[in-house]
Amino acid sequence: MSEPKIDIYSHALGVCEAFCEVVRAGIKRIALSHPFTEEELRRDLHGDAFLKACEEIAEKYDCKAYHLKEPVLTDLFPISLNLGKQNVVFYRDDCDIEELLSIQHDKNELQKNGQYIMPERYAIAVRYGHLLSYSEEAITRYLRNNHERE
Repeated sequence: MSEPKIDIYSHALGVCEAFCEVVRAGIKRIALSHPFTEEELRRDLHGDAFLKACEEIAEKYDCKAYHLKEPVLTDLFPISLNLGKQNVVFYRDDCDIEELLSIQHDKNELQKNGQYIMPERYAIAVRYGHLLSYSEEAITRYLRNNHERE
């Protein structure tokens, strides 16, 4: 007897629902869907249907959903995990999505000015880790174990 196959669309929405639960509970300030490319969004996730479903799930959990077309790339995660990908960001407080966009903006400005070096580079990754509600120990571990940086 073969195991039932879980389709990508249903799995992705299940993950989003779980993340909305932890955001609603206040465990995380923001949570991200699994990263996906534009092609995966159209082919596997049924495009606008997925984005609409994410908004409906967020609303069910008293959260909001924001389609982040340009990922926040920091030393927190391996570059291949998010480069060229998109996410849906789940959050409750507008200040948290504003902080995410601020981190992205500040990093871009540092890069544009040739200043995306230590200690600024480290500070950007730490800000992102805090926004994801990671502990100091977790942030340190992620940074130490990431050997695939941009």
